[in-house]
Amino acid sequence: MKKIVRQQNYLKELIETQDNKFLSIRALHALMRAVLEPLLDKPESGVVLYRISSMDGVIGLFKRLEFSEIESYDFSDSSGNLREKVWANTEFLCVLTHRFAAILIWDSNTGEEESVRYYSVINSNQQNEALDIINRNSILDIGKYQERFKPDRRDNKLLNQSFRRILSNLDAESKEAVLGFAENQNGITQEYTKSTRAAAHEVRNQLSICDLYSEIIKKYCEKSEINDETILGAIDCIKRAVKMASNSLIALKSENSLDLKPHNLKYLIKTAQDLTKVYFECKNIEYIVENNADCDILADEDKFLAILINLVKNAAEAFGIEDDKNGKYIKIKTEAEGDFAIIRVSNNAGAISNPDKIFDEGFTTKSFGSGLGLWICKQAAEEMLGHLELSHSEKDYTEFVIRIGLV
Repeated sequence: MKKIVRQQNYLKELIETQDNKFLSIRALHALMRAVLEPLLDKPESGVVLYRISSMDGVIGLFKRLEFSEIESYDFSDSSGNLREKVWANTEFLCVLTHRFAAILIWDSNTGEEESVRYYSVINSNQQNEALDIINRNSILDIGKYQERFKPDRRDNKLLNQSFRRILSNLDAESKEAVLGFAENQNGITQEYTKSTRAAAHEVRNQLSICDLYSEIIKKYCEKSEINDETILGAIDCIKRAVKMASNSLIALKSENSLDLKPHNLKYLIKTAQDLTKVYFECKNIEYIVENNADCDILADEDKFLAILINLVKNAAEAFGIEDDKNGKYIKIKTEAEGDFAIIRVSNNAGAISNPDKIFDEGFTTKSFGSGLGLWICKQAAEEMLGHLELSHSEKDYTEFVIRIGLV
């Protein structure tokens, strides 16, 4: 009788060779994004091999992989791709392309909740050691991918992108850890903090879905040779809005999230115009943009755009659904004045009630409002060393003025 010898968990033994310390689940997810996103951002010929027990925290990432044209194979115990179920708590992510290869292997059986021990190899001949182990326990022929994808170590664009992502993501994780420590020190880790983070996490998940479907629509348009500028422009606006919202969520983790840089005012106004066109859909409102000041301002791009979006949105809502009078307008006008750029946002929707209170936190004249929009806008303008004020509000017209420094 032929003796059957079970395979050992050689992947776990491989982890021991690097003698890595514990790594948090959050940091592991950051590493997974760092090695997979460069391929997803610029799809090329490649293959992804993975064994992941829980997709919590990376579901959006793998949904993007699912809807891409990149070859990928699951090696979970239920996948049917394994010869023997010997890997238990050991998991992995392998990304192979002509220019870039990364192997991540980790084991969650550490005795520590929310932590793993891991093994990593990026663009190295040692990648074959791990792939050989996977291949021996695989129904699929992994060897053909080892032969096909041998990264040229002279061309490391994707590798450099990945390391930048690793540094950026791990830095964000460090800030998260520092924030958590500070909250513990000050006794702030109560239900409010937990619920805020939980809400931010859920919002981020929904944003990832919006981002995913905008990519799907864009790819469908490309395959179907649909070149409608309105549709393609709308997709770009969705992606930009998702990015701004994501950045706002990330900013919650950092005490100082301001990113002041020189930006061309004409470009920012044009971007804001594109993003806010949706508020004029099916409304008899003329959108006037006098974007004449070609100058550079010192601003945080997302915060500056958020101010303009909020002002235009408020103006569009001020007309009301049943207000069908002719001659309605919302106007953005720019000009340079001394050391400042002046941006005027005006409309003829009528006077604002209680104009002296509109910048107060929590004050709103809307039945559905939160009273935070204009308060946040004023704070953002001042953070950028600028100023936001209501300069006029009478029956004839209402005007807000943003004053921000030139570079």
